[in-house]
Parts: sequence; C-alpha cells; structure tokens
Amino acid sequence: MEQRDRTESVVSEPKKPANTCPVTLDMMQGEWVNSIGAKIKVTGTAVSLNGMVMPMAPVKLREDGTVASIGNIWQLKGWLPDDCIEFKEAPSVECMEFARSVTWTPVTAKTMEAWQTHMNNLGYAGSSSDVLHRGIEGCAPGTCDAKAVIQGDDKDRDRRELELLNRLISEYREPTMQRVPPRKVIPDYSNRGHTGLSVEHVHYLAKSFKNKGFIKRKGNAGHDIPVVVRESSSSELGSKSIANWREKVTGEAGFPPLENYEILFSSPELFTSLGNGHFFQALSLYLAESPDIYGTDKYTIEKDKALKEAVYTGVDAMVLKSSIPLRDRETISKLLNSKREFKWNVNPDGTLNILDADEDTTQCKQFEAMSKVLDAVELNCLVRSELGVTDSHRIGQ
Repeated sequence: MEQRDRTESVVSEPKKPANTCPVTLDMMQGEWVNSIGAKIKVTGTAVSLNGMVMPMAPVKLREDGTVASIGNIWQLKGWLPDDCIEFKEAPSVECMEFARSVTWTPVTAKTMEAWQTHMNNLGYAGSSSDVLHRGIEGCAPGTCDAKAVIQGDDKDRDRRELELLNRLISEYREPTMQRVPPRKVIPDYSNRGHTGLSVEHVHYLAKSFKNKGFIKRKGNAGHDIPVVVRESSSSELGSKSIANWREKVTGEAGFPPLENYEILFSSPELFTSLGNGHFFQALSLYLAESPDIYGTDKYTIEKDKALKEAVYTGVDAMVLKSSIPLRDRETISKLLNSKREFKWNVNPDGTLNILDADEDTTQCKQFEAMSKVLDAVELNCLVRSELGVTDSHRIGQ
C-alpha cells in the first residue's frame, strides 16, 4: 500500500506546461533518455546512443536553424510537458503522421530514477546494465521495444490479443485462401511504422532459401501464413503504399530493381503485405535474379521445385479486403509479429483456428524474436550482427 501511494503521488504531481517556442540545436545539447530504453547524448549535431556515436543520424536542421530530425530515423514533432520532446519513427516528414512516437526526456535525478526503475523491471539490471561490454545478443537497451508496459500477472493478455487478431481478420478477410504470386506484392503503407522493410533481412531470407531449400507450408509446418490486402493502385492507401515502396527501392540498393514493379504499379490491382513482407520480397529476388547484397553471386532457383513454384506461381495467403482501415492494418501487422509463438492455421472449412492456436514454448533465438519487432534500420543492423558482417559498405546505413 505504501509503495502504491508513493507511486500515485508521483503520477499526480502537476507537469510543467509544454514549451511553445521552436526546438533549436542549443536546446538539444546534453543528455536524454528515450521511451524505448536508450541513453542519448547530443554534442553539437552529433548524437550518441548508449555511448556510441551514430554517424548516419546527426541532428538535422531546417534553413531557419530549428531542429527537423535525427538523421532519417526520428522526425521532430514538438514539445511535450516537462521539457520532453516527441519524435516520430519515420524516414521522412511525408510518412510520419501515423508512425510510432518516441519521447526524449532530459536527464535529471528525478527522471533517471524513474527511467532506471523502468529498465530494471524490463530485465536490464545487473550485468545487463553495462550495455557497452555485454556479450549476450539483444541485451542493449534501445535495441528492442523497451517501451513495452510491464503486464505483471496479466495472464489473459495473450488471449485478448488473439481474440482481437481473430476478430479483425475474420471481419475483413475474403472467404478462401488464395494463391498470391510475389511479383504482385509490395509492403503495405502501415508496415513497421512506415519504415518499410529491412533490405538486409530480405537477403537473409533469400540466402536461407538457397542454403536450406524452400520449405513449403504443409499443415502447421513450413513458412507462416502470409496476410495481404487486395488493394487498388488508385486508392488512398494503395497509392501511399506504391509511393512509399518506390521511394524505398529507389533510395536503397539491394531490393529487386524498380522496373520489376513498374508494371504492377500501373495495374489496377495489387496486394500489400501485412505479414511476411520480407518473405515475399526475398522470393522476388529470385524472380529478378538479383545479386547477393554482400557478394556478386545472383539468386537463381536451380533445382529447387518448391522454390520455383513459390516464385512463379505464388503461395497460399490470407487475403483481406481493401476496405480495412489503416489503424486495423497496423494492429494486425503488429499482432502477427508479437504473437509469433502462437502457430495458428486455417481449418479445412475455411474458418480460422487462431483462438485454438498452440503456443510454441520451445527456446527461440534472440535474432528471430527481435526480427519481429524492430524497424527497418534497426533490423539491418541486427542481420549484420547475426551474419557476423564486420566489413561491408552497408555498415553505418
């Protein structure tokens, strides 16, 4: 009771009103902590994350000298109460509206106490707190979603989220599973906070198909069930998906070439992926016979019949109607990733068995779990760590 009363007194303490002046470079100087668990220091235009300078993500200024963004990672939105600053996880101003918010809080004795308590509750205590000398994959605060709220003993949370996923898919799905070819699929506008896909994770999957063979889905085995939206290229969200993907492919080498998609962009219909976006684009690398991002070899199908069928004919997917709103798309995309341990399927009569899905409690690699929740920039770095890549032109991007 005493602890609860103390917490309540802190929560009820009045906050300092939000500043109304523009955010300038001088105001950014010093130490901060952010809402996804990272310690930040700004010196001039250089930004350090957990003690490491991010050369590709400095403070960017507008022509009038006010702060515009932190590299292409966080777009500035404005002041919040208590001298906090809100950013949006987006590569540009154009796609920041629906992106996730990240809050920066200036470091004081009071804010650090609250931040450290939060990090301890998330498991970043003891040896895990030394982020620069920690050898265990995935233990650095800020590399995963440390913003998550501790649920305590809320054992019904998974059930509620599975019910929500089941309801949304059931409400908007078309009656039957359909074969969807990868050449007709691009990421949905809602994908990963509008940051799009990680080009390096796309290649990671393509290399896996090459080294291990393509595993076709049979029953509950094989790849996950893809979930896509049947979109019109002229609809608002269809147009935004095309514009987002065209910018991504043009600005970052390693995806299938833009000409691979231009026929699709001019077609009246396409599919946008809510789940398995990296999977579809990895298959498209084989369709285009694109080169390996880390070498000179091209992705060729050779004698893998299952891979050939997936590339040219497609894979069975759950298709949703284009009427599904953006917020519901974001929810489905998030739940498909966060509930990855629940192996749901489609029953023979076409109904879903999401609510009866068995939870996979076997040990999971940190790489697999983290790859489901990171944005494109973070996931690129994670893939390089997993592959042991230390000398590449990709480092720093």
